[in-house]
Amino acid sequence: MKTLIKVALIALLWITVINSGTLGGIDTELRLRMAHAWWTGGQEVAPNYQPKERGDLKAGIMGVGGKRYIGYDVGQSLLMLPADWLGTKLNKFFPELESKHYLRPWLVNFLTFLPLNVAAVVCCFWLLRLFDFNERIAGLTSIAWLLGTTVFHYAQVPQQNNQVLLFVTIGYAAALACVKFGRPWFAALSGLGLGAALLIRMSSVIHILTVVFFLVGCIVYQSRNKLKVLQVVGFWIVGFVPLALLGRVFDYLRYGSFWTTGQTLSVRQLTTDPMWAGLPELPGNHPFTNPPSVGIFGVLVSAAKSLFIYDPLLLPCLGLAIVLWQRLSPYLQWYLISGIFNLGLQIVLTSRLDFWHGDWAWGARYHVTSVHLLLIPLVALFLKHLLFTRGVTVWLMRGILVVAIMVQIASVTMPFHLEIVQANVRQVNSLQQFRLGQRVTNIVCLIDASFSEECISRWRLDKRILLEDYNQIYFLPFIFSHETTDNPELAKLSRILFVVWGLVLTLAIATTIRFCFAK
Repeated sequence: MKTLIKVALIALLWITVINSGTLGGIDTELRLRMAHAWWTGGQEVAPNYQPKERGDLKAGIMGVGGKRYIGYDVGQSLLMLPADWLGTKLNKFFPELESKHYLRPWLVNFLTFLPLNVAAVVCCFWLLRLFDFNERIAGLTSIAWLLGTTVFHYAQVPQQNNQVLLFVTIGYAAALACVKFGRPWFAALSGLGLGAALLIRMSSVIHILTVVFFLVGCIVYQSRNKLKVLQVVGFWIVGFVPLALLGRVFDYLRYGSFWTTGQTLSVRQLTTDPMWAGLPELPGNHPFTNPPSVGIFGVLVSAAKSLFIYDPLLLPCLGLAIVLWQRLSPYLQWYLISGIFNLGLQIVLTSRLDFWHGDWAWGARYHVTSVHLLLIPLVALFLKHLLFTRGVTVWLMRGILVVAIMVQIASVTMPFHLEIVQANVRQVNSLQQFRLGQRVTNIVCLIDASFSEECISRWRLDKRILLEDYNQIYFLPFIFSHETTDNPELAKLSRILFVVWGLVLTLAIATTIRFCFAK
């Protein structure tokens, strides 16, 4: 328990340090708008909104009674609703913050996403202990998994990824606990976790398939008793149904059908909704506009989106798992098979989409959650091998780990969409860009503007001004200071934020070093 508390504290400190205080992009902003509309009785879509292109997300879709709704799944909005309510109520006590709309995003970040991200790290620790890794390895792995994978980036950018990751990890861990301890209520908890994941993102149906695949496989391995298998699956379904049904009820109330989702309805309405009248048509096969090879090879080997670039631990960890395969427990082998199956399904099923790359997101957003799940035990195997190996190998493995952590630090240091905006200003195709390399250049340019001709500060003024709000450090006190330069009333608060942030950073570094190098 002491180890778990230390892991949770370290995760809390680091996630606080990298918090931007923003919602990270249009998707989360729209989901917060949904939550706000529900409890205030307002509208999700502005009545007089005029879209500039067909499929504009802010325009929403036509639902029950001719009312327009944002066509997103409701799970993340439900998670944000309490903090949004509190932030709105507190706004009247802080008029300076309210005028710039700071308080609601801050509270949503710190009261909703921060604890959920810490919970994801705690669940990582729980799953590792169930796989019989000792406390020391489980603790070190949980920290390395946070700091050395894109879990770190998505702890800063509150898209759906880490919330889905949390609930799917609960699904796997509870399924394994059910098998090992023989308590069917763990199966119900697993189903509940997957119901929550489905409520957040409909594509979590892939996670549902692979968790059930894992659960049934483990039960069959342990016991050939068909009645026991059916009992466990029955308990899983009992846990799964309530939240899955809640999602269907929401869609019925919004769109008039239990079987219609916002995504499917938005595709159907692209040609029928009067909102799009006069706007250029989309291809007839939208959104399935690419041959499968584009999405498959893009996710695997492209310089802009390759999973192996953004998560440098993935390839060496997979290689190590192959070498050690015969020594792994049957449960761990089955988990890795399920995880690879999960990732393969995600890649294939999104390969034809015109947005297979996740738009402006850092890395391949629709696939990284599958990678994070795979890496939980893989990083544990990597660290366990690292602690007991010698010679050149240990230095090579240490180097890989350091590179992985540095890549993640680079990902959170500046705004995640900086390089995309940069490419658009320069009229360059961002999908042909080595985005991580450009990020390193941008960070160095903040320190030394003479480093490269590509430094934004050396661009012409008319182009440089377009990136003024992007070319900066992406942590809360830096963003707040940048936005309140001309507001002396908030200058004192800005200084306080810097002091607090510095203290938290110092604590994060100190506690991490002490934990990792303790004997």
